[in-house]
Amino acid sequence: MDDIIHEIKLSDIELSSNNVRHMSTPTNEGIEELAASIKKHGLLQPVVLVGTVDSTKPYELIAGQRRFLAHKFLKAETIKAVFAGNLDKTNIILRSLIENMQRVELDYADTSDAITHLFNKFGKNERKVAQETGLSLRRVREYISIDALASEKIKEQLKKKKITPIDVKRALRAAKNNIPKAERLIDLIIDVKPTPDQKKRIPDFGARLENASAEKILEEAMRVPVQKSIVLTLSDAVREGLNRATAELKIEPDELAAKVLQEWLTTQGFTKQ
Repeated sequence: MDDIIHEIKLSDIELSSNNVRHMSTPTNEGIEELAASIKKHGLLQPVVLVGTVDSTKPYELIAGQRRFLAHKFLKAETIKAVFAGNLDKTNIILRSLIENMQRVELDYADTSDAITHLFNKFGKNERKVAQETGLSLRRVREYISIDALASEKIKEQLKKKKITPIDVKRALRAAKNNIPKAERLIDLIIDVKPTPDQKKRIPDFGARLENASAEKILEEAMRVPVQKSIVLTLSDAVREGLNRATAELKIEPDELAAKVLQEWLTTQGFTKQ
């Protein structure tokens, strides 16, 4: 990549169709604030273009769409830019993904699409995707699994941030990947708004009540459970590992501890499958 910063006319730039921050993403949100910041402090990070300064115009923009739109809002004539060289589609997507994920959070569906493209391009090697993007293997697997299993309706709900990825995974597990049932569960979660603890119980009741309706599963998950507290004394090493795991998995410590204990008891034959 050419690290030389050039002043490029906005009229000589077009948005790349391979930019992972698609036009369907609400990139106009906060543009006025970003424009005000750029006007006061200047552009701290140049946008990234495909090719070289001698390439045929218009140049393709692969990273910096919001900065580009902020300059348009300011009616600026030029913008600071660097050139990434001649890239194929996969490398454009990869570069755009890495650049954007280091800034404003990408729309989940856009990220999932990009990760899935890279997964297929790299011979379905999820470790290669993790290595190239800097994402954890768990995050890569999450994006791939949801992209592969979720319906277009569910993806649209994710895109609009009506539901979180972790709740989508819970609904899919509870419905045993029965998509209509998972869609109904997600609709109920959005409408009824169960508490975090109630949502945690949805997959368990889905497994126990395999033939139950989505309504019945949520009803049971929302019942007040009879709980007993167990106090555990953990070594410093185990406590540190628990903290890392909960941060990586985005899960509460009690939920993770319960899952680990349940799985161990099941594999040892102390509980039924």
